[in-house]
Parts: sequence; structure tokens; C-alpha cells
Amino acid sequence: MGPIKAPVGKDVTEYCLGILNGDKGAEAVNNKYIVLIPKILHPSTLVNFRPISLCSVIYKIITKTMANILQRVIGSCIDRVQSALLPGRLISDKVLLAYEILHTFKKKRTGHKGYMAVKLDMSKAYDRVE
Repeated sequence: MGPIKAPVGKDVTEYCLGILNGDKGAEAVNNKYIVLIPKILHPSTLVNFRPISLCSVIYKIITKTMANILQRVIGSCIDRVQSALLPGRLISDKVLLAYEILHTFKKKRTGHKGYMAVKLDMSKAYDRVE
């Protein structure tokens, strides 16, 4: 090991395992700093900023470990109609489904029962990378 590096591997491992096993509280590593990154050159309102959360290395290790553990069982926890953010499922399948539904709406000409569709603007609910 180099002269300017500290041998912290064992201490970090023990601390993270203590938190994951429930022996230690996670309050000490659960602190974050929020920094506002401008989306445009001269921002004038808060909408023109993107909030970024700065986390500690211990926090990142613990959350990555928990994500890897949850990845083994997440397929059985999420409903089969969920089509994004899971291995083997594509969000484009829902785009094709929406196209088929709208095509069905256009073909319906007779009868008293109608169809209805709702279009939602998700850009307000989720910040997006442009």
C-alpha cells in the first residue's frame, strides 16, 4: 500500500456490516448535501436548476449492497405489468400497447358505451435529463 493511503478496508467493511445487520444505526451516514446545478447559462428561477444530492462513500456502499440484495427478489415483488426498470422488460412494449389502444378507439363507431383515454405530462412529476 502506498505511503499516502490509509488501510481503512477492514474498518469500512465492519461498519457497513454493522449497519446492514442492524447492530449500528445509520443516522451518522444518512446526511446529504443538496447542490443546485443550473440547467441553463443564466438561471432566474428554481425551475432552471437541477438538485443533486451529495452522499458519503459509506452511504453509497450501503445502498449499493442493499440494491444488490433486493435485485434477487425484485422480480417477484413487482407486478408483471410493470414494464420498465427491470431486466428483460422493455418500456417500448407499453408504447406499442398504447398505439394498439388508440387504434381501437379510432375503429369504434357504434354503441352507447364509449372509450376514454387520459394523457399525463410526467415531466412535472419526474425531473428529466435534457
